[in-house]
Amino acid sequence: MQRRPIPPAAALSPFDDGDDATFRRLSDRIVHTIARRVPFRTATINLERPIVSFSFDDFPASAHETGARILGDHGAQGTFYAASGLIGQKRALWTIAGADAIRDLHHHGHEIGLHTQSHRPSFLMSRRQFGADLAANRAALRRILPNLANETFAYPFGLSTLSQKRALSRLARASRSVQRGLNVGTVDLDFIRAYELTDRGLSLDELTHILDDAAARNGWLVFLTHDIADRPTRFGASPALLTAALLGAARRGMDVLPIRDALTRIGVS
Repeated sequence: MQRRPIPPAAALSPFDDGDDATFRRLSDRIVHTIARRVPFRTATINLERPIVSFSFDDFPASAHETGARILGDHGAQGTFYAASGLIGQKRALWTIAGADAIRDLHHHGHEIGLHTQSHRPSFLMSRRQFGADLAANRAALRRILPNLANETFAYPFGLSTLSQKRALSRLARASRSVQRGLNVGTVDLDFIRAYELTDRGLSLDELTHILDDAAARNGWLVFLTHDIADRPTRFGASPALLTAALLGAARRGMDVLPIRDALTRIGVS
């Protein structure tokens, strides 16, 4: 059976309360397109063996309860991006993990990353508003984890503006996008590419192809997802899919590292 095409990530927000998660004007789309194509800092990937990173956005309680457990069963850690204004909230699709979950993940070696305070699309905020929102996100997470430092960032909805991307080049160690692709050769540190790991959007054949490509090219493969459940939302993955990705990486001799540790391996301080 032919699978339906998946709309772009910006149209598939788990917090779509109207049109907040979509481009309101053509100018918004143009600004985002320019931002993702203009690098402010880059790094060259020259690895002896490929790397894969698993990241969880927002993040639902199931990402902690089930996702982190599966990673741990495979001796791996992941990156969990927290929108601090949503911590502990019950949403339509899931409940967001609370402060205790963030502490537990950190205790077990997982990375906690920045995802803004408000989880608003970038083009709805001015440069000053974005800076204040990111500062509030960092402050909230450091109240939970006082020793948290040198964080990485993930764009809510995968959206950016040029001014915000420039600001992030000074405020975050690196930033992950939702732009599909393998990180190989020269990469934009403020728009790291990733593949969505979702049962709705990724078949096992496609997963195999992506893993094969990363292994053949000694690249850095980044996955992003949200909830981990037997019946995941359209934004999440089943335990079976997450396990298949981990086993596939192991068979290909790929190192599974949080984004922060992958950056260190690449040589980004």
